[in-house]
Amino acid sequence: NANAVFNKALLVFLLLLNTQFDRQRGLALGIALTGTGVCAILAPLYTVMLVEHFGWRGAFIGIGLLPLLLAGPLVWAGFHVKPPVKPVAEGTAHSSSSFSAADWGLTLGEAASGYRFWILGASIFLVYLAVSGISPNLIAALGDKGYPPAVAAAAQSAYGLAIIGSRLVVGFLVDRFWAPGVALVSLLLPVAGCLLLANADPGFVLIMVACSLIGLAAGAELDLMAYLTARYFGPRHYAKIYAVLYALLAIAGGVAPMLFAKLYDRTASYTASFHVAAALLVVGAVLLPLLGRQPPTKGHP
Repeated sequence: NANAVFNKALLVFLLLLNTQFDRQRGLALGIALTGTGVCAILAPLYTVMLVEHFGWRGAFIGIGLLPLLLAGPLVWAGFHVKPPVKPVAEGTAHSSSSFSAADWGLTLGEAASGYRFWILGASIFLVYLAVSGISPNLIAALGDKGYPPAVAAAAQSAYGLAIIGSRLVVGFLVDRFWAPGVALVSLLLPVAGCLLLANADPGFVLIMVACSLIGLAAGAELDLMAYLTARYFGPRHYAKIYAVLYALLAIAGGVAPMLFAKLYDRTASYTASFHVAAALLVVGAVLLPLLGRQPPTKGHP
């Protein structure tokens, strides 16, 4: 399963980023995760070109060659990881102030026994229920309102570009400000986007604004989840803790389209879906400040 392979690779990249970066961890994660947004824009164009010239079988081969000929050599040539600094005995010239950022962290059991783990997990689940429920239906919702395909395509582009931009901006901000506060603002702004699209006829400009705001949530949440997991629970057991939280995200992403489709079947309108998504985003956003004060940054020597 290609998606399962991607998720495993993503976990490896995030683990290494979190152990190699500390003071600018948010920006590093944001830059790295923009790759998924860039791929979402370029991959359809590449696939269409392959189908036109080589047919659908050739397209599968061309897509399969990307990790082998492009990603693989790049990782092999440029993925040099510095080993974490080992802790030394207390009282020596380089004591605890010289510890690497990879030398601390809660175990999965310790994290799960605290309230922060469940707050973060609940927020992730609710936000991804909203994002995964409305994102696949943006084009259909605009068509249902009578807008032509050109408007829907422009809205989708605005959505994709917002994903890329939000990861960079949010990554920059969490390095400088209280991360749960950044998350609160980032996840409340898309609420306005949902309410705009619930309007009977928002108009072209407001549609672009609304889709951009929803893209903000889609881009910010994965970046925030990766950052907050490392910041509150530490990098030492990051892989296990992040994997469990990502499983909640995956469950939400899997069930949301079905739930929102049933909601549309009952109401024969996407308006209720946008209202439900807005409510989910509000609850998911206001949970995050309950994480409280961030642990102090543990810098590299």
